[in-house]
Amino acid sequence: MNINGIDLALIVSYIVVVIAYGIWRSRNVTDSSGFLVAGRSLGIFILVATVVMTEFNTATMVGYSSFGYMAGFYSQWILMGMFIGFACYTFIVAKRWKRINATSIIELFEIRYNRNFRILATFMIVAMLIFFSPAYLRAVSLIFASSLGIPLWATVLIISSAVLIFSVVGGLTAVAHTNTFSFVITMVALPLIWYFARSNAMDAGGLENVFDARYLNVNPSGMWDDPVMPFSFTFSTYILMLLIYMQSPWYAQLMTAAKNEKVAYASMMIGTVLIVIVYGLAMQTATFVKAGFPDLPDPQLALPMAINHWLPAGIKGLTLAVIFAIGQTTIGTIWNNIVSIVTNDIFKRMIDPDASEKKLLRFSRIFTIGIALFTIVVSITIVDQVINTLFIANIFMASLFFPALGGFLWWRTGEKAIWITTIIAIISGFATVLLVKRGGTFSINDWMFLYYVIISPIIVCMGLIISWHEKPTKQFMTKRVRFFDKVGAPWFGKREYLEYKLTNPGHTEHIFQAVKNNGKYLHS
Repeated sequence: MNINGIDLALIVSYIVVVIAYGIWRSRNVTDSSGFLVAGRSLGIFILVATVVMTEFNTATMVGYSSFGYMAGFYSQWILMGMFIGFACYTFIVAKRWKRINATSIIELFEIRYNRNFRILATFMIVAMLIFFSPAYLRAVSLIFASSLGIPLWATVLIISSAVLIFSVVGGLTAVAHTNTFSFVITMVALPLIWYFARSNAMDAGGLENVFDARYLNVNPSGMWDDPVMPFSFTFSTYILMLLIYMQSPWYAQLMTAAKNEKVAYASMMIGTVLIVIVYGLAMQTATFVKAGFPDLPDPQLALPMAINHWLPAGIKGLTLAVIFAIGQTTIGTIWNNIVSIVTNDIFKRMIDPDASEKKLLRFSRIFTIGIALFTIVVSITIVDQVINTLFIANIFMASLFFPALGGFLWWRTGEKAIWITTIIAIISGFATVLLVKRGGTFSINDWMFLYYVIISPIIVCMGLIISWHEKPTKQFMTKRVRFFDKVGAPWFGKREYLEYKLTNPGHTEHIFQAVKNNGKYLHS
């Protein structure tokens, strides 16, 4: 092993404590609501912690840190995309998701549109999350494997087993409370890692010896086609973040788990700032690593190098505990999100509509074990380039941008438009991956710019045009009214919405029972 007894004891202690804490906080989970949405009772501190620790995941941390290693401080421009995405989520949809108060985001698509589109969205989001889960697990395992000196597969088993124990007992209740515990440790340890990395980089001669001057500032001028990290790629991430955050399934679930609208809104606002800070610290740490280890074969190894070579005993163990915390919180949240969607939208609706709460809870726990086993196998055998896997998997979420945001904000968003835009977005997304790959070595930069910056906005414009010319049925119009009565008036078409309510007062009394009636949905 590449670690001393003090550090190993700290890691083992953390794992034992977090498992015990998660199980203890889950002792009152006796129904599916407690398991899937934490009883809709989370306060602001625990929700801020969960939002931050869900987003500050090992896959993105390793991927973004590799950008810091390659492109220095200039690479931090990519964090602006994260800030824009989260800020838009906070001000536009956080409260609206809470008003729906659904178990998963899938319910939006039936309440706003129809049952068939809900089914399509269900399988799209499950497919995306199945991509994400192994990528997150592999990322944290890469760091642990190099630090502990044990095989990758053994690290995967250790981490996933620890997460599985409390996840299968308490679901989101356990995940949220362990997130809070991990959040506190992370906010202490991450600045320490940054400090030691900076000190060692200065001792090694400073960053000027390993970076060109253009990478040591945050001026994007002249960097559009930069060979290391083109600003065209960074700009693509801005569009990507805007496209995916609005209908992000885990944040919608967390908004539902909030105690009230105010908590949901404030937690996202505070979380936005903290997320940018913690990612900035991780990226700068990797930038400092370049001074001491300028020729790493894989930039994804930058953080492990800092941990293994630059941290003193005790701090190293604390840091590895933090890495485990980051991985554990994200993996636990993603597993719970998959289980939530499958339990409510597949098992309960398609297989056993009359399932009791006890049966739903049992199914949720069994399926948690199943998804954990799947994640273990795929993370060991298939996933390699972590960040590329995430960017491509986001095709599914980006494809739902127009149905989700258009559904919330525009009165005219129509049924035909959301079907056409979603299907075209999925097909064009994967077709362009193959197209770019045919040209030789796959370039994630070229593909992201083509798909997210050029094709995706065209598809959104197409949705706007189709919706404008659609002639909705009276039933669909009534459903629109009842939807906006619940989530708040649309930003665009508010006058049409109010006029329709005034001129058709008798059509809105009974339709929006698409909330729940003994677990079943009534369809207009």
